[in-house]
Amino acid sequence: FCYLCVYTRKKMENYPIVPGRGIVTPQATFDRLEFLKSQGYHLPLLTQSDFSPEQISKNIESYIGSVNIPVGLLGPLCLNTEDASEYVFAPAATTEGALVASINRGAKVVSLSGGVNAHVIHQKMIRSPFFLFERISQCITFKNWVSKHFDQIKNNAEQYSGHACLNAIEAAITGRGVHLRFIYSTGDACGQNMTTKCTWHAALWINENFEIQTQVKPLHFVIEGNGSSDKKASQYAIIRGRGVHVVAECWLTEEMINRVLRVKSEDFLRYYHTSMTISQMDGMMGYNINAVNAIAAIFAATGQDLASIHESGNANIILEQTDEGLYFCLHLPSLVVGTIGGGTMLPRQREALGLMKCAKKGSLHRFARMIAAFALSLEISTSAAIVGDQFVAAHEKLGRNKPLE
Repeated sequence: FCYLCVYTRKKMENYPIVPGRGIVTPQATFDRLEFLKSQGYHLPLLTQSDFSPEQISKNIESYIGSVNIPVGLLGPLCLNTEDASEYVFAPAATTEGALVASINRGAKVVSLSGGVNAHVIHQKMIRSPFFLFERISQCITFKNWVSKHFDQIKNNAEQYSGHACLNAIEAAITGRGVHLRFIYSTGDACGQNMTTKCTWHAALWINENFEIQTQVKPLHFVIEGNGSSDKKASQYAIIRGRGVHVVAECWLTEEMINRVLRVKSEDFLRYYHTSMTISQMDGMMGYNINAVNAIAAIFAATGQDLASIHESGNANIILEQTDEGLYFCLHLPSLVVGTIGGGTMLPRQREALGLMKCAKKGSLHRFARMIAAFALSLEISTSAAIVGDQFVAAHEKLGRNKPLE
């Protein structure tokens, strides 16, 4: 035991201390880079950055530089609304050759066939604190008490944000514990941080007042019991939704399928049913080809939370034959996005949102609709490349960044 104590103490004494801790100032950044040089690291390219410390002080800690990601232009894509149609564009930040070309091929065939319709079904953000009790009977009492006092909890939570609106609380009992799913709408914001703050204050109020009124004291509570599916794919998010649930649909004519995609409708249908079968056998969550590729590229360009790509990639593609050709529909039930807050406020990311006409107040639905529309375009083009035996040739031509001998 004494040997382990001495060993641990020596390890702590020898543990390198990076200067500046999490401070983001010019001096702290300089000190960190000098420290890295003393350790044998030289980073002439990473340190080339347009960011000032003031711009990113709330976005990162221990700042040393930035990386560049190539940005391609998506579009034009004909996006239909109830009142009109317009050609839209979007930025795609990616290092995957052939991706932008594939999305644009899909956008072309969709546009020439009449465009894409996209609709937002709902927007919500969820935070799920967990309360632990001695016995299940107390859990039931707690669940009923929370339901009875929803209006008071709502008023308490909403004091801490000008955007969050608490719409419901769902309670799930697991053993001696209760998960409370706080379900908010959050305006143009993604809302993960604001709902965490609101929920934490509400949970403190619940913890105190439940004991006063019932003489039952929760043993403990935590702000997140992992019941919100935050940054994780889940069946709950697919069925009930988290973030924005958006749907995009289009009707392709046989003429355009043949001319632009160089395949036939029957090729799609033959592949769709067989691939659906194996995906079900494998237990795949949702069904799509690579919708997340388009989602990730737009996320990176517009300052979205990249850790939310995983859950935002939940996607289901539906394909039907029509008299004129094919009908495609893409569901994105948990697209976790925002047009304000976080990385969206950085200058280049803000400009990227401006390209999509999504930098103004009230743009969240438009932003989600455009992501779904371009993701659907990619699904169509990639599927055509697979069924038309074009996939490998396209990547050999556009996407093979081979190392030099």
